[in-house]
Amino acid sequence: MATVPTTTKGRGLARLALVSLLAGAALAVPRGLAGSEAGLTAAGRDAAACAGGDCLDPLREGQVARLERHLFGRMNGLDPALHEDLARAILTEAAAARLDPLLVLAVIEVESGYDPSAESAVGARGLMQLLPDTLRRETAGSGEEAGAGEGPVANVRAGIRYLRRCLRSYPDLDVALMAYNAGPNRLHGWIQAGAVPLEVRGYARRVLAGQDRLRRLLPGVSAPVPADLLAFGG
Repeated sequence: MATVPTTTKGRGLARLALVSLLAGAALAVPRGLAGSEAGLTAAGRDAAACAGGDCLDPLREGQVARLERHLFGRMNGLDPALHEDLARAILTEAAAARLDPLLVLAVIEVESGYDPSAESAVGARGLMQLLPDTLRRETAGSGEEAGAGEGPVANVRAGIRYLRRCLRSYPDLDVALMAYNAGPNRLHGWIQAGAVPLEVRGYARRVLAGQDRLRRLLPGVSAPVPADLLAFGG
């Protein structure tokens, strides 16, 4: 019988290995994250967010206003109209993906520091730091027109879709965030080797800590991640 790890590091590696086995089939090739969500068009996302009701209700508009004020405080050099567009995109896309919008905001905070012009050393761009191939794939998979992937709003929409795919492939929020940051296939290899870099583990902790802080800062905006989303294949 296998020996159960007794150290914190051992328990963490064991969990990562189990998650990796569950997600391995979905991550055999980079296209593994694309697939069943291709039909999630912009109209479908808006419909899901509204849940069959009137989108212009006081609760939703209050959420938009709180997010808009927060974004203005962090991105006050932009056109003010863009703050509202971003707030609505985060709420709409997160609702369609069944994600906490404040989890999305925490990813933006850690990835780019709210700088829409940010670009990493490896070429990841925008608020959610997407590689060009990832941005094109997520935009194309939504059924949007070619060229629709430009700009901060498009970057956020594509980033949320990509985060959802990572969550569906890795049934653990911490590990899914690592996959978002490092790349699912690279993370898979590290898990198999039992050597996930400390900075990658730290990334997930920073995002989740940011989400908790944002919940206190922006009450009434947060939403839980349903358990079925975190179930493999759910």
